[in-house]
Amino acid sequence: MGSGHTQARAFAFIHRRHRTAQPKRGLEAWIALTIARGLTFAIVGGLVYLTYVIQVASYNDFRRCSPTSTMTRIEWALGFRPAEDCREY
Repeated sequence: MGSGHTQARAFAFIHRRHRTAQPKRGLEAWIALTIARGLTFAIVGGLVYLTYVIQVASYNDFRRCSPTSTMTRIEWALGFRPAEDCREY
Protein backbone atom coordinates (compact mmCIF):
# COMPACT_ATOMS: atom_id res chain seq x y z
CA MET A 1 0.00 0.00 0.00
CA GLY A 2 2.96 2.28 0.54
CA SER A 3 4.01 1.97 -3.10
CA GLY A 4 0.78 3.54 -4.37
CA HIS A 5 1.18 6.47 -2.01
CA THR A 6 4.76 7.00 -3.19
CA GLN A 7 3.65 6.93 -6.82
CA ALA A 8 0.92 9.46 -6.12
CA ARG A 9 3.43 11.79 -4.46
CA ALA A 10 5.82 11.39 -7.39
CA PHE A 11 3.02 12.17 -9.85
CA ALA A 12 2.01 15.23 -7.82
CA PHE A 13 5.61 16.45 -7.86
CA ILE A 14 5.89 15.98 -11.64
CA HIS A 15 2.52 17.65 -12.19
CA ARG A 16 3.45 20.59 -9.95
CA ARG A 17 6.80 20.93 -11.69
CA HIS A 18 5.11 20.85 -15.10
CA ARG A 19 2.73 23.65 -14.10
CA THR A 20 5.55 25.89 -12.95
CA ALA A 21 7.43 25.32 -16.20
CA GLN A 22 4.60 26.92 -18.20
CA PRO A 23 4.89 30.69 -18.37
CA LYS A 24 1.95 32.77 -17.23
CA ARG A 25 0.06 34.48 -20.01
CA GLY A 26 0.05 38.23 -20.01
CA LEU A 27 -2.84 40.50 -20.90
CA GLU A 28 -1.55 40.90 -24.46
CA ALA A 29 -1.57 37.13 -24.97
CA TRP A 30 -5.15 36.85 -23.68
CA ILE A 31 -6.25 39.65 -26.00
CA ALA A 32 -4.52 38.03 -28.98
CA LEU A 33 -6.06 34.64 -28.20
CA THR A 34 -9.51 36.18 -27.84
CA ILE A 35 -9.19 37.97 -31.18
CA ALA A 36 -7.90 34.81 -32.88
CA ARG A 37 -10.76 32.73 -31.48
CA GLY A 38 -13.29 35.35 -32.53
CA LEU A 39 -11.88 35.51 -36.06
CA THR A 40 -11.88 31.73 -36.31
CA PHE A 41 -15.50 31.60 -35.17
CA ALA A 42 -16.46 34.32 -37.66
CA ILE A 43 -14.70 32.60 -40.58
CA VAL A 44 -16.16 29.17 -39.85
CA GLY A 45 -19.61 30.66 -39.26
CA GLY A 46 -19.37 32.59 -42.52
CA LEU A 47 -18.43 29.48 -44.46
CA VAL A 48 -21.31 27.52 -42.94
CA TYR A 49 -23.73 30.33 -43.77
CA LEU A 50 -22.39 30.62 -47.33
CA THR A 51 -22.82 26.88 -47.82
CA TYR A 52 -26.39 27.14 -46.52
CA VAL A 53 -27.22 30.02 -48.87
CA ILE A 54 -25.85 28.13 -51.87
CA GLN A 55 -27.76 24.97 -50.95
CA VAL A 56 -31.03 26.88 -50.51
CA ALA A 57 -30.57 28.76 -53.77
CA SER A 58 -29.90 25.57 -55.72
CA TYR A 59 -32.88 23.86 -54.05
CA ASN A 60 -35.15 26.79 -54.91
CA ASP A 61 -33.95 26.64 -58.54
CA PHE A 62 -34.70 22.91 -58.60
CA ARG A 63 -38.20 23.43 -57.14
CA ARG A 64 -38.89 26.18 -59.67
CA CYS A 65 -38.22 23.94 -62.66
CA SER A 66 -39.70 20.78 -61.14
CA PRO A 67 -42.66 21.75 -58.93
CA THR A 68 -44.15 18.24 -58.77
CA SER A 69 -41.07 16.75 -57.11
CA THR A 70 -41.53 15.36 -53.61
CA MET A 71 -37.91 15.93 -52.62
CA THR A 72 -37.54 17.81 -49.35
CA ARG A 73 -34.96 20.46 -48.51
CA ILE A 74 -33.27 18.07 -46.06
CA GLU A 75 -32.87 15.41 -48.74
CA TRP A 76 -31.44 18.04 -51.06
CA ALA A 77 -28.96 19.29 -48.45
CA LEU A 78 -27.85 15.72 -47.68
CA GLY A 79 -27.03 15.19 -51.36
CA PHE A 80 -29.90 13.01 -52.55
CA ARG A 81 -30.27 14.66 -55.94
CA PRO A 82 -32.40 13.43 -58.84
CA ALA A 83 -30.66 11.73 -61.73
CA GLU A 84 -32.12 14.21 -64.22
CA ASP A 85 -31.99 17.81 -63.31
CA CYS A 86 -33.56 20.62 -65.25
CA ARG A 87 -30.45 22.57 -66.16
CA GLU A 88 -30.47 23.89 -69.67
CA TYR A 89 -27.30 23.41 -71.64
